[in-house]
Parts: sequence; structure tokens; C-alpha cells
Amino acid sequence: MRLTRHRGKLPASGGRHFGCQNHPCPASSSSRQQGVGLIEILIAVVLLSMGFLAAARMQVEGMRFSQSAYHQSQAYFLASDMIDRMRSNIPGVSSGFYSGVNTRSDASDPGCEVIQCSPLGIARQDLYDWSATLHPLQGLSGFVPALPGTATTSASGQIIDLGDGVFAVVMQWNEVVGGEDTQQDLRIQFALETL
Repeated sequence: MRLTRHRGKLPASGGRHFGCQNHPCPASSSSRQQGVGLIEILIAVVLLSMGFLAAARMQVEGMRFSQSAYHQSQAYFLASDMIDRMRSNIPGVSSGFYSGVNTRSDASDPGCEVIQCSPLGIARQDLYDWSATLHPLQGLSGFVPALPGTATTSASGQIIDLGDGVFAVVMQWNEVVGGEDTQQDLRIQFALETL
């Protein structure tokens, strides 16, 4: 078989390119899709929306955990303050003036900050100062509690005498967790050498 060279034009192939007799040839580059279609835009918008929603949820959860950590530290500070007050009034602790004490909204000020008081008066002053951080006492305006409560129950503090010089300070407050009001508490147990 002899190969011959064709000079000039190639033979016509009925609208097909040379070499495309058995299958259709690809469309010319001028008829291909150009730009981004609506489906691609829709998918991109959905993915971006999901990312923004996830970021917003992380932000809200981060703020909630931060607020919860703040309340925990406030409760620890209030409990530690009462423990220090008890350590400085050992005669009042030995006499039982701190045993079973709860913060109250009707606590009265004995005025021991300006006059010298007995161990009982100091214990009452400590209870008043402790209650003033959690309850709107009489004569105080613009009160903001150190720990949150509910519409019906405010945060509270309690001292439990466990015997043999061992005490527990319990702080209770409320936080919104998962859309529901949940009671939180902090308990610190410690020992004092009483007289």
C-alpha cells in the first residue's frame, strides 16, 4: 500500500472533523458554558450559611461558658471571704454563732464597722455583709446581686457545721443552661481550730 500526500484541501466529511466518523466530535469551544451557574452559587451560599451559623453558635456557647466561669469565681470569692471572716472570729465560731447560718434578705446591720462588738455582733455583721452581696437589703438602692437567681428565688449562701471544727460553705445560684433555668452550687469544706 502506498501512501500518498494530499495537496491542498482535505476532503469534505459531511460537517464532521477529520477523524470523527464513528463518534460525534466535541462541541466547539465557542458553544461551551462560560461563567458560574445558579446551582454552583446556591451550593456556595448554603455552605457559607452553614459556616456562619456554626461560628455564631460557637460564639454563643463561648459567652455562656465565660459567664458560667465568672459566676463560679464569684461564688468562690464569696465563700472564701466568709471563711476568712470565720477564721478571724474564732470565739464566735466556738460559740456556734456561724453554725447553720443562711444569707437573708431581712438581715440587719449591727453597726460593728463603727463600734466595737462582741463575737456575736461580729458574726451578725459578717452575716449582714455576706447577705448584702446576694439580697437587696433595706435601704440599698440600685442593687445588683453578685450571683444570679430566679424571679422568685435569689442566690444564697449557707454555713454547715459538720462537727469537730469542720465546716462547709455552700453557695447556690441559678444559670440558664440549654434554655432552662438550672441551679448551680459550690461547696467548700474546711477545718478551723476552735477554742
